[in-house]
Amino acid sequence: MKNRYRLSSNAFEREAEQDKVETQKIFFLSVEGNETEKEYFEGISANRSHLGINVIVDVQVLNRRRKDTNSAPWQVIELLEEYLRLRENGKETIIQDIPEEFIQKYGVEFIQNFLNGGTGITKRQRNEFHTDLLKIGYDIHYRKYLQKYNSKLDEFGILIDRDMQTHSETNMLECIAYCKEKNYSCYIVNPCFEFWLLLHLSDVKKEYADKLMEIKENKRISKNHTFVSKEVSSKAHHGKYGINFSKNYMPHIDIAMERAKTFASDELELVDNIGCNIWKLIEAMKNYKLK
Repeated sequence: MKNRYRLSSNAFEREAEQDKVETQKIFFLSVEGNETEKEYFEGISANRSHLGINVIVDVQVLNRRRKDTNSAPWQVIELLEEYLRLRENGKETIIQDIPEEFIQKYGVEFIQNFLNGGTGITKRQRNEFHTDLLKIGYDIHYRKYLQKYNSKLDEFGILIDRDMQTHSETNMLECIAYCKEKNYSCYIVNPCFEFWLLLHLSDVKKEYADKLMEIKENKRISKNHTFVSKEVSSKAHHGKYGINFSKNYMPHIDIAMERAKTFASDELELVDNIGCNIWKLIEAMKNYKLK
């Protein structure tokens, strides 16, 4: 059965009030991977000042449960739109989404009180309610956390791999057209996100001049690796997580952006050609000025 509730997090950071910077604009991203992409963009977010990005602009990857492997392009869009519906309708969406059996067990008054701060609700009641919802995959705390964002300047987008082995050309073109219609940013990496990482670690056009077709096909060469992910692992010595952003990638972002510009960058071109347009997101963050 389709999992109705995708927005979830095993853990997420809540900044201490005294450490908060008033963010003016956030780029919200729904991504395919649960590990590498999330860790990379968390590195961007945590090191904005070092990267020449004004701290009033940020990027945030929408979380889903670690065991949620729904990562086809339309499922990535689905996760984004679950968040947008929550954002548009606020607490009413949370109440509407909670199954009837929970309404009957706890009552609307209890739930509204919980959402408004939980005055008079005991710790045991709070934990029981939260745990019951988690059993059906509904992370109410993460949804409450996301509700605080409401800037009209925020932008929304998806990040997907071309992945010729699993994503058809028709599917990719339909997703691109849908994102354009909905005014979502559509970031694509052909063949996979690790290609963007490889651009940090290598002058790909020179070093892999005779292997560009192998990169494009990106065949699986072992249980843990495709051709491209193996090259990244060999150079940076990490797997899907623990990428050590500060050491391996932060010092090379500018050169990676310049290297990426020598490959395909247009969404439609990326369907059939090696390249990526993630550099456009980072460039937009770097160029953002106070409104």
